Amino acid sequence: MSRGIRRGAAALVAIVVALFALPGLASAHAVLVSSTPAANSVLEASPPNLELNYDEAVNSSLASVKLFDAKGKAIALDTPHAGASAKSVVTTLPKLTDGLYAVVWRVTSDDGHVVDGAFSFQIGSASTSGNSADLLSQVRNGAAADTSVVWLYGLGRFLSLAGLVLLAGVGMWSLQGNPELSTHDSFRRLRWPGVALLFVGSLLCLSMFSAEVHSGRLADSVKPSAWNDALHTDTGRMLLVRLAMCLAFVVVVLQWAARRNDWWKALAVTASVVTIASFSASGHPNSLHPRALWISLDMLHLAAIVVWIGGLIALGMAPRAWLDEPEAYRPVRRFSFSAAVCVPVIVITGVLQTWKLAGALDDVTATTWGRLLLSKVMLVVVMVAIGGVSRWVLLHEGAGHLRRTVAAEAIIGIVVVGLAAGMVAQPPRPSIPSRPYSQQLTSNSVIAAVTISPGSVGRNEVHIVITPPGGSITPVADVTARVLLPSASIPESPVTLKKEGANHYSGSVTFPRAGDWTLQVIVNVNGADSVLIKGTVPIP
Repeated sequence: MSRGIRRGAAALVAIVVALFALPGLASAHAVLVSSTPAANSVLEASPPNLELNYDEAVNSSLASVKLFDAKGKAIALDTPHAGASAKSVVTTLPKLTDGLYAVVWRVTSDDGHVVDGAFSFQIGSASTSGNSADLLSQVRNGAAADTSVVWLYGLGRFLSLAGLVLLAGVGMWSLQGNPELSTHDSFRRLRWPGVALLFVGSLLCLSMFSAEVHSGRLADSVKPSAWNDALHTDTGRMLLVRLAMCLAFVVVVLQWAARRNDWWKALAVTASVVTIASFSASGHPNSLHPRALWISLDMLHLAAIVVWIGGLIALGMAPRAWLDEPEAYRPVRRFSFSAAVCVPVIVITGVLQTWKLAGALDDVTATTWGRLLLSKVMLVVVMVAIGGVSRWVLLHEGAGHLRRTVAAEAIIGIVVVGLAAGMVAQPPRPSIPSRPYSQQLTSNSVIAAVTISPGSVGRNEVHIVITPPGGSITPVADVTARVLLPSASIPESPVTLKKEGANHYSGSVTFPRAGDWTLQVIVNVNGADSVLIKGTVPIP
């Protein structure tokens, strides 16, 4: 066994070294930070291109961008391609007539997470008969994945994690003691179900991920083209590695049953380490920087969970006669010591990952990921409490009385594995709150149609269309704008504007913090007379 552990440790070092050679990424789940045309913007003429810019690199070859007119009719677009950087996607637009349009996009981050969204824009300053909210509601389903795909993907993660716990966790502890637990029927019957769970779960993950990347439709889960798309991502390749490890575990189980020699133990350790790496390298840690550090930390976190929960299941299934034997005392005490080490490791690595992924521990409840994490933490606390009872029973009543408390811990541990599987698909950080601003402001018979998007803290795009007393065809001399936040004593800050067309000005403004900002538009009507128009822009 010592030789097998040494070989497995060597494999772990090789994997970590290889991971350090991979490029790092920035954050989990790509977020659309800007677009051209901007969301809710009003343009004078049809733009030549549609450009989407994200906060992290995306796989442009897997991007899907669709355009719909005000009636919900799809408009043919060229195949999207990479923009000036790996964080942007560009497609050429045909000549568009005046009216309302909706963009539905779907991209795959370089770390394998699939994200989607939609926004609208308008060409021509005249009022349109369409409603942007109604149009987006009508076409939005073209981006979101089928609910069945999301649920089946989660089920696949749970099954594969459960298979890993049975093979690596229970398998390791069942080899402890003399005689070994592995000789009992209850443990022999777990070997093939463990392989089956890992294989079926991994295959289900790969097929659902292929569907998610390709179009989000369940029917695409069996298409060769969808699988080809998936294998162009790190997540797809890691899932393929996990399937390969299933073959290694088949060899391990066959040799385990044959009992011919011990070389299969080294293969078991190596396959366990590589399988754990495949989980960590296809989840949230894969998007963090430095990439190798956070993947290694997640591997340590997952390995500690596998050892702890695997040991609980092994002891919970151990025959009472074996637990009563003197030889069982040493492996049971060894598990008690291991649990005392694994739990702090799980807590420390979990806190570090939460801090890195969520950005702050005080905002955890704002996301589904955070709420699942808190549920997981509460269950782990319950397990630790029951573990304290188990240790008291071990010291005062003997190992033969452990089965009930250990079985309760094992059941809760399986639930924890299910929560961990569900967390992988959830974004750790809340989506950036926004409230696009679109209002018609008036003063002294001058009308200013103002749109500000996305309406969030940070950089925003501004469009201002002026209608003077003489009508929209009467040109004004000049337009300037500024914003201020009186409630926070933030003084006036100019809005950068440029003339786009007759009485149409566009530019950008940065809101450094949330609040009800005052917008001031100064319209120089004829070179001599100026009109001040005010409005309140709420930034969530």
